[in-house]
Amino acid sequence: MKTKLFLTFIAGLFSLNSFAQKSTQEMAVYAEKKGNDYYLIRLAEGVEVPKVYVYSNGLIKPYKNYTELKEIVMDFPGMMTSNNSTKEELVSVMKKDNHFYEITSQRKDPKNFEKTTITVYEVVNNQKRIVEEYGSLIELMPTPYKDAIFIDTKK
Repeated sequence: MKTKLFLTFIAGLFSLNSFAQKSTQEMAVYAEKKGNDYYLIRLAEGVEVPKVYVYSNGLIKPYKNYTELKEIVMDFPGMMTSNNSTKEELVSVMKKDNHFYEITSQRKDPKNFEKTTITVYEVVNNQKRIVEEYGSLIELMPTPYKDAIFIDTKK
């Protein structure tokens, strides 16, 4: 009996620990560079209003806490036009192994999300060079660059 209670107690602790470390996934939907800073807009699972982060001096931190999508669009109006555009748009940034990358997307057909090219640029001394180009998000998934688009965060 004492063993069952002890095991139940331990199982409860593991449940609380795993719940406390539960991660959620955010998807990078838009980014904008202002000066030397990047503003990253990410949509979390099951949330209607995206989160906005600023990447500055090598660190990503929350920028502002928005309560409505309209507030974000007021600060970043390019976000709305990028959805129906065929021009290349910045989506996210990533620092990996002392290399800095910009990830962009470009729709070939603004009405068809599946016809999107994802380009990964390495940025060195404000010069960009193409590292890889992918024909879709599906092609990006098995690469290390997917971490710039699909971000696991702790709740």
